[in-house]
Amino acid sequence: MENYQHNRDQEIDIARVSDRLRGYASRANDYFFDGILFLKRNIIVLAVLFIAGGALGYYFDKGKKVYEQKLIVIPNFKSVDYLYETAELLTSKSQTRDEKFLQGIGIKDPGIFIEMEVEPIVEVYDFIESEKDHERNLQLFRIMAENASVEETLKDMATARNYPQHLVTITTSGKADADEVVNPILAYLNADKYFGEIKQQWQRNLNAEIKAKDSIIAQIDAIINTFNKDARAAGENLVYYNTNTQFNELIKTKAELVEEQGNNMIKKVNYENIIKPSSTMLNIKKKSFTSGKMKYIVPFIFIMLFVFISLFMAYYKKQMNKRKKIAGNE
Repeated sequence: MENYQHNRDQEIDIARVSDRLRGYASRANDYFFDGILFLKRNIIVLAVLFIAGGALGYYFDKGKKVYEQKLIVIPNFKSVDYLYETAELLTSKSQTRDEKFLQGIGIKDPGIFIEMEVEPIVEVYDFIESEKDHERNLQLFRIMAENASVEETLKDMATARNYPQHLVTITTSGKADADEVVNPILAYLNADKYFGEIKQQWQRNLNAEIKAKDSIIAQIDAIINTFNKDARAAGENLVYYNTNTQFNELIKTKAELVEEQGNNMIKKVNYENIIKPSSTMLNIKKKSFTSGKMKYIVPFIFIMLFVFISLFMAYYKKQMNKRKKIAGNE
């Protein structure tokens, strides 16, 4: 008896599930057919919306494009913060449409300038291996890495602003010539009075260092030449095979000085500007998710809005009729 009842209950459950599935299928079929009827009733409107949206989207796609002017720069004389703050200032002037200010710094058509952004070029090894601050930078990196992931530490502005090179991105409305936007901004960055005075002092110090090291190298060369003459006269080996520790150290010192002088000559080139551009890439088309796709996106939006409004109106009418019917029965 119990088995019979159990089997009976299972049959009832299966029947209920089957009825529900048939109900879902029936409703899905009704919705599908309602969609066909909706399409039939509104085919002309939908076609007009599709064509109008496609034409408008095509116009947007062919409209004025946004381009990026990218510069790799070297901020000298501890001017990194100055570079970042100036970028924020120029972006703010663009957003507030301060055309007088932008024209004053040499941008003839302020409307073309949108914004300026700066980000560090992450070169952790150059940062750590700085010739003057190697130990300090290494310790700083270790301390910061203990409290965060290495990736976060590398991108953290406290660390990032110590990198030698930074990427400047100037966004413009339409293509821009270097003389229109890039060069005026660079000229403005390099016209700062305070950093101009600092630049002159750094250049004087660098020239004095180069001159002093050239003098030391000349003195070392004279000593080595004298020793070589004496060594040849005595039939001894050349100086770099000599066991004389003092002269070996002298040669090592000269090699270090020559390397430092090579770095100083590079610095001399970089120290020509407060913000030294090392490379420039103009008119890189800025792409977004919607770039070139508006001809498809706008018709889709128009049709979806029409469908939503139609469904809302149908729902509204249905609910109003229901309430009128209830009020009439009362």
